[in-house]
Amino acid sequence: MTIFPLKRKERQKERKKIPLLAGLLWAVISFHIYAGDVIVTVDRFTDIGNKAPVRFSICDNDECHRKRDKGYQEIEAHLIRQTEHTRIYKIENVAPGEYSLSAYHDLNNSGILERSGILGIPKEPIGFSRIDIRKIQRHPKWEEVKFPVGKQETSVNVHLINRFGL
Repeated sequence: MTIFPLKRKERQKERKKIPLLAGLLWAVISFHIYAGDVIVTVDRFTDIGNKAPVRFSICDNDECHRKRDKGYQEIEAHLIRQTEHTRIYKIENVAPGEYSLSAYHDLNNSGILERSGILGIPKEPIGFSRIDIRKIQRHPKWEEVKFPVGKQETSVNVHLINRFGL
C-alpha cells in the first residue's frame, strides 16, 4: 500500500521538473535566435609573416568606451579565412545592441597589448571598428566606432594602425 503513494509523489516531482526544463531549453534556444554573429575583417597587417593572433575586446556603451583598456571586455573570435594582408574572424552569439570593437595584432603572443612606458602608446598594431585612418592621434569617440548588431549577421571592418602621434 505504501508503494503507490511513493510513485505518485515521484510522478508529481517529475511533472514539476518539466516546466523548469522547458523554460531552460527555451532560454537557450531564444538566446541563439535573438543573438547575431559578427564577422570582423581585419586588414593592414604590417608583419605579414607573423602568425601571431589578433586579440579582440568589445564594449557596449560610451562609458565603457571612455575607460579604454579598463572598459573593454576580451571576447573570443574564430579565424574563418586568411589572405596575405587580411584575416576574417567570426564572433558568435552577440546580443542585439550597439557595440564597438578594438583589436590588436599580438606580435609577441603575450596576451596583453604592449605599450610604451610613460605615454602608454601601443607598441603593437591596434585598430577599432569603423575607423579608417592611417595614423592615430587620439582615442576615438564612441560615435566614431559604434556599430549596430541585430538578429542577423553583422559585418564590421577593423583597420590596424601602426603609427601614433601627431
